[in-house]
Amino acid sequence: MKNLPYEAVEVSTDRLVLRPLTEDDIETAQSYRNREGVARYLLWEVHEREQGEEPFAGRRALRRLEHDGDGLVFAVEMPDANGGHSRVIGDMSVFLKSAADAQLEVGWVFHPAVHGRGYATEAAQALLRVCFETLGAHRVVAELDPRNEVSARLCDTLGMRREGHYLENVLVDGAWTDTCIHAILDREFAALTT
Repeated sequence: MKNLPYEAVEVSTDRLVLRPLTEDDIETAQSYRNREGVARYLLWEVHEREQGEEPFAGRRALRRLEHDGDGLVFAVEMPDANGGHSRVIGDMSVFLKSAADAQLEVGWVFHPAVHGRGYATEAAQALLRVCFETLGAHRVVAELDPRNEVSARLCDTLGMRREGHYLENVLVDGAWTDTCIHAILDREFAALTT
């Protein structure tokens, strides 16, 4: 991987701003993350609740990639008409799976009210550009609950292929849950963006 250590910086798209998550974003993020149709797919938060931690709140400290396991969390924001910060509509994360193997993992959560408008696609494409073009990733993966059809469609839209399906590999609220692995390689991403 190149450019490590890497500090989270603001990334702009045509309609959105991805910026490091702050304390001020936690309440807004919890408002969409706690919705039943969203929360059932957030395995990270299930683990945090089981450990007695406040779900999601600790993620605001994830602002630097240097060592395997490090992460970045971005608030996804729609700027107001004057170009200032407006409302947070989702959040995205990047985790360093293996610096030696140039592998990253991405994840996302968006408020259901903005589904179907292309915001998640726009933000995820920007995040993949950071992964491949800035950080020099060879491979980027997304792990998701296979019942999360919205995220699976986003993976397809991004050019990520479904590589694996782990059966009952995670215990969530006393029930075993599957995980699907989607991935894209640097050369595949380059072919999509040139």
